[in-house]
Amino acid sequence: MTPVIGSAMAEARTKTGAARRARDIARSDTGARGTARTARAGARAATLRLAKPQAERIAYIDMARGLFLVLMASTHAMTLAGIPATSALGRWGLPRGWASTGLTMLCGFMVATLCRQTVDHARVRERVVRRAKQLLAMMFASNVVMVTIRHLVSHETKPLFTLAWWWQFLVLGTEWSISGILLPIALFLLISPALIRVLDAGRSRLHAVMIAAAVTLCTGAAWSVRAVAGESLVHHHVLDLLFGSGLGGFPVVPIVSSGALGFLVGRLWQPLRDRFDTRTCLAIGVFFVAAGQVTSVAPAVVGPLLTRTVVDLSHFLLIMALALAVTRWSSSRRALGFVSALGSCSLLTFLLHRIFEQVLNLGLKHFDVSGELVYAACLSGGVFGSVAVIVLRRRFAAWNRALRAVYL
Repeated sequence: MTPVIGSAMAEARTKTGAARRARDIARSDTGARGTARTARAGARAATLRLAKPQAERIAYIDMARGLFLVLMASTHAMTLAGIPATSALGRWGLPRGWASTGLTMLCGFMVATLCRQTVDHARVRERVVRRAKQLLAMMFASNVVMVTIRHLVSHETKPLFTLAWWWQFLVLGTEWSISGILLPIALFLLISPALIRVLDAGRSRLHAVMIAAAVTLCTGAAWSVRAVAGESLVHHHVLDLLFGSGLGGFPVVPIVSSGALGFLVGRLWQPLRDRFDTRTCLAIGVFFVAAGQVTSVAPAVVGPLLTRTVVDLSHFLLIMALALAVTRWSSSRRALGFVSALGSCSLLTFLLHRIFEQVLNLGLKHFDVSGELVYAACLSGGVFGSVAVIVLRRRFAAWNRALRAVYL
């Protein structure tokens, strides 16, 4: 290689290297600007995700949960308004007694759905146990607030300043409010990992059928204890808590068993959902009517068993079918979007609707209005007051973060 050629090639390599470095610097600047824009876009997207419901939520489950919450708000409004069960509104209005058991069954249904959609069941078990602990904390805190407000409103504040009353409160020996329903739901979530393991261990259809039959019989038996034992449960506080009047009127063991029944429905739901059509809806409707008729003519001995298994199951399937039908059509989904919003923030709605209804009921007591008007005002205030708070939650990220910090 001659020096001229060598120097010429060296000069060319120098120029080429300088040009390459210039291009690299330009690319680096462009990449930095792009990274900054991407970071800003990511921050905005994170804010929007925080302010809006998560995309992976299952629409028909949110709708079903919202429908049960509306039924719960209706039941509470009827109680506050003093609507008797024998009145026209009591007979032909929104049904009573569906919400507490239905929400627990839906909790089990949701756990089964997560197991079906998630390969790593250990992650599901960790998630439900964490949520159970959150529910127990919220149950205690919300009940302290609600019971305290009740005593303040009724001007019966003396028990609040006695250590014995608070000790009985801690050991579940004194009054509890509607938050008592959270105890059996949380307990079901705590035992659901064991239920997941049992069903995962079974590989045959016979094993699954045997487990389903055992859970169904245990559910019916748990709900039958109160009917069989009668008033004798009152003399045994622990048994009364577990099977009788329960916590705030919600017996612990029967409601936990209803959650297990909902878990079984969730395991079998996918084929029904895939073939959801007019015939499926008709079959669920026929099952709903037949369950009521069979229970009405059944002997009194098996009445509680059938009511809390077959009838409760028919109620649950009817609400699930309605929720699935509503979410299939865009017009109905938009019209009932507020119901889905209630379901997406179920624990917040569970607490808020009762507060709104109590406040409206206290305000209307000063006026001479009929029970039906009190019911309509309390129901609409409880539902749409909760919707208003949820809308504010989705609009303001700071408000959403504050609610999430307290497990709402």
